Amino acid sequence: MIFTLAFKSLWFEKLVSFCIFASLCSVIAPLMFLFSLKYGIISTLEHDLKSSPLKLEIKMMTGYKLDENFINQVKNDSKVQFCLPLTRSLSATADINYKGKIKTSLSALPTESGDPIAKASNLDGVLKENEAYLSQTLCDDLKIKTGDTFKLVISRIVDSKRQNSVVEFKLKGIIKKEYQSINTIYVNYNTMLYMEDFRDGYEPPVFSDGSNLNLERKYFAKLRLYVKTLDDVEPMAAFFRERNYQIKACINEIEELKAISSVLSVIFYSVAFISITGGILASGGLILTNLIRLEKSYALLKLDGMSEYGIMQCIIVQNLTLGLLSYLGAFTMFCALKFSFNQYFADRLSGGTLVSVFNFSHVISGLLFTLLVLLIISLVLSIARIRRLNVANTLRRV
Repeated sequence: MIFTLAFKSLWFEKLVSFCIFASLCSVIAPLMFLFSLKYGIISTLEHDLKSSPLKLEIKMMTGYKLDENFINQVKNDSKVQFCLPLTRSLSATADINYKGKIKTSLSALPTESGDPIAKASNLDGVLKENEAYLSQTLCDDLKIKTGDTFKLVISRIVDSKRQNSVVEFKLKGIIKKEYQSINTIYVNYNTMLYMEDFRDGYEPPVFSDGSNLNLERKYFAKLRLYVKTLDDVEPMAAFFRERNYQIKACINEIEELKAISSVLSVIFYSVAFISITGGILASGGLILTNLIRLEKSYALLKLDGMSEYGIMQCIIVQNLTLGLLSYLGAFTMFCALKFSFNQYFADRLSGGTLVSVFNFSHVISGLLFTLLVLLIISLVLSIARIRRLNVANTLRRV
């Protein structure tokens, strides 16, 4: 009976019910969009700021004699996520020839599984000795695509004569330009060692016949190093500085990034708090106004023998029904706005970034929160109004 009475009352007062429905929609829809921005572009920006591999890199600026013990000490540090030794810079250069297009003096870097730059470019970092990754800028210049083969050329001087080793490599993937802005080739770790060995007069695999191997390598010049989090950059940089190594780390930029992230969070939570508070007050005002308007009807129900508890149940059912319908209406409006925003910014943001994100768990959480708020408001206001409702005085008022 309570449900029947509540629904018939809503239908009888359909114009007023529609006004309340529209008012609740106007409160809920902006809140949905605000939270969708938080889980869309704001969260994406914060994630990109905090997890960009470029910000996690520590570079050694000059060459040193790094032995195996030191390298293992760095690799085993809990703050380090990726570390590979590097050869001398002059040894790690190569030329590329693709269909007559030549690029000279390209820097070569080693990679393997777990390489943050490769992962950020959706690559696994696993290369065979005759495979490579190329930076996107280099691929654009050469007009080369994944799966193509190219000639990699390295040179040395033997008995005052120039010797070239020309080897065919297969392009296995492309490093995105946001992670490698200069022309660079990424190769298997052993391939990089063979490049230096060939230049040092040995006959290594890949670039020669493997007849004279370098079995006496004891030192490396640098490290290719990435730490795990932004908070690990400063202590790891201090570790190198204490040992008088010249390094480059994005410490100042990281502090700025943390400040930006903090500002974004403060702005969002401040706006969210104001919006939610305003939404609750607006909803409470609508429900209270409707209760006052229908006091005469509630007095007649009370006079007809319905208990205060039954009247309060009816009020709660009405408001929860309006809340559910309003949420569905607001969600429909939000979906249209979300689609428009994502379409509009699709070509303006890189990597398929979505401006607005609101997944199924967010929808359910928002619905439950909306119904809970309306339940509490309805319960508190109906107790306050119905329990002190004087039937005689209410009916006596015109």
